[in-house]
Amino acid sequence: MSTRFLGRRSELEVIAAAAEAVHTSVAPRFVLIEGPPGVGKTSLLNEAVSRLPGWSRSNVYLDPSDREIPGYAATHLLRKPQRYRAPCDVEELAALVQEQADAITEPVVLVIEDMQWVDPLSSDVIYQTIREIEDIPMLSMVTARATQHPEMHRLIRFTETAGEALRIVLEPFTRSEVRELLQEHTGLPISSNVAARVHDVTGGFPAFLDHVIDRLTRLDDMVTAEALQAALRELERGEGPAEAQRLLIRQVFEEASESVQQMLALLALARYPLSVHEMSTLLGVESLDVEALRNSNLVQEEMISGRFSLKYKVFERCLVADLGRDLRVDLQMRLSRVEAGSASARHRAEALLMDPGVEMPADTVEALVDAARTASRSGDTAQALELSRLAFEVDRSGSTLECLTFAAMRAGTKIDVDATVSWAQSHEVHPVLRRGLLGRESLIRGDLEATLGFLAGGVDIEAATPKALLCYADTVLQASRTSGLRGSYWHLLHIAARTVQALLQLEDQIQAEDPSVRTRIATPEQLLAETRGLRVSLQLWQSLEGIEDVQPQSFSRDVQKLLDEVRMVPGTESAQMALLVARGAVLRTAGHPSEAYADLTTAIENWPGRNRRSLAQAEVHMTYLLFEAGLWTEAQIIAEAAASEVLDVSEDNLAPLAFNAVHLVPAARGHRETQSWSFDLRAHVGRVSDTSLGRAGRGYVDAWAATADQDHEKVISSILGMQVEFSIWSRAATSAVLLGRALLHSGRSQALPGLITKVRADEHTSAAHRDYVLRHLRGLAALGAGKHAAAHEHLIAAMSAITAVPGLKSAHIPGDGGALSIYRGLLALDLGHCVIQGLDTLQDKAEETAEWVLWAASMFQGCGAEGLFHQADELFRTLRKSTTGQGARERPRLVDLPEGLSSKARFALTALTTREREIALMVGQSLTNKDVAEELVLSVRTVEYHVANALGKLGLDSRHALRRMLQVEEEDDLRSA
Repeated sequence: MSTRFLGRRSELEVIAAAAEAVHTSVAPRFVLIEGPPGVGKTSLLNEAVSRLPGWSRSNVYLDPSDREIPGYAATHLLRKPQRYRAPCDVEELAALVQEQADAITEPVVLVIEDMQWVDPLSSDVIYQTIREIEDIPMLSMVTARATQHPEMHRLIRFTETAGEALRIVLEPFTRSEVRELLQEHTGLPISSNVAARVHDVTGGFPAFLDHVIDRLTRLDDMVTAEALQAALRELERGEGPAEAQRLLIRQVFEEASESVQQMLALLALARYPLSVHEMSTLLGVESLDVEALRNSNLVQEEMISGRFSLKYKVFERCLVADLGRDLRVDLQMRLSRVEAGSASARHRAEALLMDPGVEMPADTVEALVDAARTASRSGDTAQALELSRLAFEVDRSGSTLECLTFAAMRAGTKIDVDATVSWAQSHEVHPVLRRGLLGRESLIRGDLEATLGFLAGGVDIEAATPKALLCYADTVLQASRTSGLRGSYWHLLHIAARTVQALLQLEDQIQAEDPSVRTRIATPEQLLAETRGLRVSLQLWQSLEGIEDVQPQSFSRDVQKLLDEVRMVPGTESAQMALLVARGAVLRTAGHPSEAYADLTTAIENWPGRNRRSLAQAEVHMTYLLFEAGLWTEAQIIAEAAASEVLDVSEDNLAPLAFNAVHLVPAARGHRETQSWSFDLRAHVGRVSDTSLGRAGRGYVDAWAATADQDHEKVISSILGMQVEFSIWSRAATSAVLLGRALLHSGRSQALPGLITKVRADEHTSAAHRDYVLRHLRGLAALGAGKHAAAHEHLIAAMSAITAVPGLKSAHIPGDGGALSIYRGLLALDLGHCVIQGLDTLQDKAEETAEWVLWAASMFQGCGAEGLFHQADELFRTLRKSTTGQGARERPRLVDLPEGLSSKARFALTALTTREREIALMVGQSLTNKDVAEELVLSVRTVEYHVANALGKLGLDSRHALRRMLQVEEEDDLRSA
């Protein structure tokens, strides 16, 4: 069992400051640490003391029985020989304790734990001692649960009035603190949704949170949503630290009077806060000791209504677990008569499960099914699932199992297979439903072959009930997703096709208002939404299976037809999102970045909470789009958002995608090992790298890291390794550019013709995308063969092709490479190499090429790609030297930059158009708008327009700021930019 200390940094700092005051001023300090049972008071105290090397420690531990021994706590402040003859008089005992305290000369920590159990005599002595000691290097630290005992009130007042005393009140961690602690101790990025789920179950109590962290950091387990769910289920079942927490709560419970115990039991079982009148009526008494209830410190009272409830759900679970069977049955039945609707049905069901004789099961099941139907029809799928689960537990029948499975499907979760699968195997259950259940159970275990066996049975799925068919189809869809990502979907083709036909038939029946397909748990509209959503999702996977033989644009049209179908039916947003993400992924790898960006943006912005699996997948693909467009900061934000969803999505294939994506930008920036995160994914990346998706994703990340480091051998091995895996990256033609550059620079240009042939045969990639890649590779091949003029011609043609690529966003400057800005930067570097190597014949190209390299340097610097920036820097300086002493060649609309202009100014000016840059330089020479207009034969208004545009693009607020930026400096390279 882990015993790590979590959080509490500010509290530790307060205690450390008190200890420092004791050490420096030789004056005592007193610290009272209060909080509910299990909140971590002792852990905080021990952690604080462990950080005080050289201090001695004196301890007094109290429990409930010590209250009955007068002077117990006070006498344990004395040395052992003195304890046996300690007086029972307050003044005498206090004097003895004071005498011992006065003898202290070295720093000491006095620890008194669970002060709420102190006896009155000891309380008087301790209070008097703490208040009166002076000039002693002692830090007194007391822990206590919040209590109304007068013995504690004096100490609390002392902390409020005395300058040498302080009070620390601990509360369970908040949701934001839970998120921070999970990130810190697991190394995983955590979404707010995951943090909320963990907080709901753990209550923010440190030991419970530590249990979750322990389960997520076991090196032999894969990081999945199932690992998190297993940890949360253990806590809900009372395992792990829950048993220790139960003992603490039981101690408080047993200390209370019998009437308070009954009130606490009622509050633990009630679904809603109860008023004093309701508790009085339920317990059959005229009056209640409400003050004693408050003093238990397990409850909270609503300020406006005056209703009571238990303070934390953790307390509720602990109390319920310790209630006697007869008492619990009695109180559940009483509550069922006071509370209404689903709450009443729940109480009756829970009482019936403990005592089958309290009422007829059929009536309770009927009430639960009715409540589940109401919840389902109102869209509360979680409530419908819980009520259906109770109905199945009360009456395990084929019909209740059908309702439970259908409710689980609608809620987007799986039922407790341990409680249902074995029963379904041996009892009367519709064969289609049974096969769906057994197939899902096998899929959860990772046995895809067994799943296929169950789904491929010869049952007549067309004759199944709507709920049974939909549950079966949902299992087929989950199997399709799993096998599709593993590259083995063809095994499911026949099963999926048969299921699609059955769903189409069911759709026709629903739309024809066929009474044979009506179901109480869902409206016809909801049933149609579920049916069509499943059907088009299965058809999507059928289309994806044949994607190698289908043009992307044809696939896009097929998806649009499916989208048009589901958009006509409300409630199909999850299916719409899956369709958009799938199309966006295909279009991205096929070289249609703008269209892909539109689909992925729609999915991310419109339905973020509808389908979290699709959301995370959309964010992964968006990361790569933004990366290639040079928007690296945005790409990193999106990647971290995707990685933070891993623990919230029951999809094992997501982890390698997201964990590798979050490393892409840091790797390309050269910060992979030093990235400052609130989490550290390196260990987890290793744990998912054995999958095909994991190896492919890591290969892409490694290739970009090696490109930035000019490690050409690593680029080659990474790209080739990536391409042998089935992945979303291997089909993107742009990766061939990374491979081609590495082949050239590692002296293997003879391999480039083969690579060109392979790209030319790729019919999947868009013509424009493939044209750019082929021209770039042909330029590299010619460069490797020493044909510099031909290489320059091919690379210039590639530059024209890539410059025409539109941007992903309107903010993109036209003509900067748009969605392929990063590859345009690499192309500029290759042009620089070409001109430098062929300078004898390409001297007249050096100036133009230097400007392209300058643009690339500016773009790389904006991305934070230090390695690529320095490569551009070296090329720029070499090209500058090659043009020194040469006459400036006249080129239309091109303005030469002053020799001594700073790198910072050069980079800034690349954001301007040629005319804007020309006018900005003239303004930098202190010319007025009128002077510039006369020089360029323009109107003053036109000049004013260009000046305003230039200032806006440069982020400057005045002409003076522009002149200051353009001051000439003695600098001949880019490194100080």
